Amino acid sequence: MISIIIPSYNPGKNIINLIESLLSQDCGDKYEIVVVDSSTDNTRDIISKYPIKVFFQKPSGAAAARNVGIKKSKGDIIVFIDSDCIAPKTWLKNLLEPFKDSGVFGVAGTYRNKNNSSISKFIQYEIEYRHEKMVDKKEIDFVGTYNCAYRRDVFDSVGYFDEKLTQAEDADFSFRASKEFKIVFNKTAYVYHDHVSDMFGFIKQKFQRGFWKPILYSRNKSKLVGDSYTPKTLGLQVLLTGLLLVSFFMINYLYSIVILFFIYFLNMDLFRFLLKNDKQLLVMSLMLILIRNTSAGFGVVFGLFYLIVGMNKKHI
Repeated sequence: MISIIIPSYNPGKNIINLIESLLSQDCGDKYEIVVVDSSTDNTRDIISKYPIKVFFQKPSGAAAARNVGIKKSKGDIIVFIDSDCIAPKTWLKNLLEPFKDSGVFGVAGTYRNKNNSSISKFIQYEIEYRHEKMVDKKEIDFVGTYNCAYRRDVFDSVGYFDEKLTQAEDADFSFRASKEFKIVFNKTAYVYHDHVSDMFGFIKQKFQRGFWKPILYSRNKSKLVGDSYTPKTLGLQVLLTGLLLVSFFMINYLYSIVILFFIYFLNMDLFRFLLKNDKQLLVMSLMLILIRNTSAGFGVVFGLFYLIVGMNKKHI
């Protein structure tokens, strides 16, 4: 028995496309769809028309919603997908394929982009670049709940998602789970998603990712040296970008040029990947990399401040 769990908070009509794509999976009928909804819009009316299980709760974050879904579901394998994704017909079948190996307890899938803007394409290529590095790994430790599955045994042993975290709860859980269980990556299990397409959304997203890094690594100190998804040079890039800003405002342009060279040198593999897949995006990526690093850097600073003043005791 398979349980597909969807946390839902004001997804609008997006959830219609998701549910209909899940109901047409090429995977027999041995799966249930469980929606845990905290919406304040008309989502309840929309999803009540479909043959799925729906549970309602007050808005408490995605971690809490997924925990409710796990407890209310019946599946031996728990599958997660986000409400703004669309699953192709072969998605569930491909995601479950690695479980034929009894030693596999978790499977992570990947994204494909529905949006054609330059920013969303850059986000997609960066994800693909990182996931290409994961393909050859026998085990991984970083899993996003937009597209993944775990055996129920994992939750019985490790526990549930940390409800104090309003972001990065999926990475935190996968870090804990990977200490005890084998988790693998399967690039054939993909879902479609509308990535951020505007500059403000891009900056906000990267700031938020930077913000939860100190919080996440304070709980999982062994991952400071790296994980299976995050490039090992990313921290150095963020630091160098901070020095670039300082040197620029100090009107020391020679230092700025040298630092800029090193930042781009650390991204040579990504540039080669872009050159292979989308040459037109290569020039714009020079700017987006600096914006990414700057936004993430400010996020890290605020995240560290959050930890120092002890505000992480509440929901983050």
